[in-house]
Amino acid sequence: MTPSEERHQPVRMCVICRRRFAKHELLRYVCPAEGAAPVADERQVLPGRGWYVCGDPACRERLRKFGGWRRKRKGV
Repeated sequence: MTPSEERHQPVRMCVICRRRFAKHELLRYVCPAEGAAPVADERQVLPGRGWYVCGDPACRERLRKFGGWRRKRKGV
């Protein structure tokens, strides 16, 4: 195996379509405060619970109706 094949690639799931992608292919959203609307975390470094959405335009559109961030977050 070459060194590039040995590197682990994290896999995350789109919260809308439930398909799995490499983490770098998804856009991460976080809620900066309780009750606030989610904001895009392009660098994927903001603290807090994150939700991942794939690049499919239909998934991005349905994200606005997604209510997963309204549920009580673990540890809050």
